[in-house]
Amino acid sequence: MAPRQRTGKNKDLPTGLHTRNVRGKLRYFFIREDGTEKWFPTGVSRADACAAAYEYNRKYRYKSESISERGDKYNKPLSEWLPEVTKRISQEEKLGSNALSTLEKDIGRLQELHGNVMSKRLNLEHVNEFLDTYCAGKSNNVYNRKISFLKKIFDYLCDMSAMDSNPAALKKVKPKEAKVRQRLTLEQYQKILKAAPNWLNIAMRLALQTTHAVLEVSRIKYRDCTWFDKPDVSTGLIVYGVLRIHRQKVATKEASRVAIPITPALKSIIDDSRDNLLSPYVVHRLKTDGNPVAKGLTHETQLTTRLISSTFSQLRDELGVCDHIPFSARPTFHEIRALAIHLYTKQGVDPQARAAHTDSKSTKIYQSGHVNWVEVPAAELSHDMTG
Repeated sequence: MAPRQRTGKNKDLPTGLHTRNVRGKLRYFFIREDGTEKWFPTGVSRADACAAAYEYNRKYRYKSESISERGDKYNKPLSEWLPEVTKRISQEEKLGSNALSTLEKDIGRLQELHGNVMSKRLNLEHVNEFLDTYCAGKSNNVYNRKISFLKKIFDYLCDMSAMDSNPAALKKVKPKEAKVRQRLTLEQYQKILKAAPNWLNIAMRLALQTTHAVLEVSRIKYRDCTWFDKPDVSTGLIVYGVLRIHRQKVATKEASRVAIPITPALKSIIDDSRDNLLSPYVVHRLKTDGNPVAKGLTHETQLTTRLISSTFSQLRDELGVCDHIPFSARPTFHEIRALAIHLYTKQGVDPQARAAHTDSKSTKIYQSGHVNWVEVPAAELSHDMTG
């Protein structure tokens, strides 16, 4: 999504002058040449705001620009470059939906804060202001991700001659923080599973048996299952077919596409998911509000990853199974994946290929529809272990 341009009714406003609705009232504010804001009093007329902006620009903005800057066709306000950067990133980088959404939001923030700054005047102060504005009180990991975002944007700008150097490259990243979230125990999992509504129960069991995260679980469709004409036997287990999962986090890696044998435990989950609701998704629920289908979803019965995760966390807290753990360290739905890997390892099964880890030693690869899939050995976690 490209940064917002001026609307038709505001196209006549002088450089630096903007409007915004504040508590139901239209307010005028001016962004100075150095990027700071000056808000006009409530009730000031449009003509007076424009007159003040024109006078400022005449005295300071245009005067402060050197002759060489004024003649530089590449030295334009950042807001004019950001749509081109957005377009190039979408064309040149294979970003997943989540990464693309985060990028669009960050570009919107950069546009709002520094959109009026001339591209060749962007410096380390602007980088620090962005970080101070949007990373205050956030973790070191969030802080470092925003530095990486600015480096990416400014690299593209340098490549397009809009900047002479990348000031974000001068920033020192903060130390990586140790993981504070505690692991989910089997006992905690079983208590939450027992109290979960059917759709969350299905999602939790799928995550445990497949070792996959909430994004992949939410996208599993019935058509992703290929059923054999006759059940087979592999590693001592009955196999009814295969379930194909494409892990998005490592989507470009060969190991990201896994074909998991459908054993009795996995077949039981798929069978239990079927109800009177017509849905292409194994994890599904009847929509209870009149809102349109959320962005990123393809069907009204599909669930967002946020809803699955938040419902899990809410149920966890209602049951009090993690009350002894600080709130920020309590295990989330994502920890089911780590629990599954632990249980498979404890059972003597190598979980790496199953979990679509890129360093897996699995070598059995077959092709379906011109796409390579890593076929993992048949394995399952017993009902006694998983509840």
